[in-house]
Amino acid sequence: MKLDRNLNGDGRGKYGLVNNRELIKRADEAKACVAAGGTPSESELEAMKVVNAVSFLEAMGVIDWGEEGTESEFFVIKLRDRHAHKALSAYSRSVSDHTDDVEYAEEVLTLAHRSGPYSPFCKSPD
Repeated sequence: MKLDRNLNGDGRGKYGLVNNRELIKRADEAKACVAAGGTPSESELEAMKVVNAVSFLEAMGVIDWGEEGTESEFFVIKLRDRHAHKALSAYSRSVSDHTDDVEYAEEVLTLAHRSGPYSPFCKSPD
């Protein structure tokens, strides 16, 4: 098995991330501006459009929030996370130990070699 990002030609993975904190902040700023009788900035208007689009995608079942206790619960680790290297290395070892999918284990290990302290963007999680 290969990672989706290595299959589809555009380098994108199976999932994308939305920074919910930033999205809500911008949308709230736009709502506050309108409530105060002002005119929202272009970026605030765009944020409101994105919030509406996210709501639509959620209603269509395209967005998976990975809610706790559900079948699709998840935990995302960016490669820049200081702890990602150890996590991905362990995951790759587990794939090697419990399956015969050497290709997948190697692809995950390749990610591990670019993660955590080996990432130029390394930082503590926030």
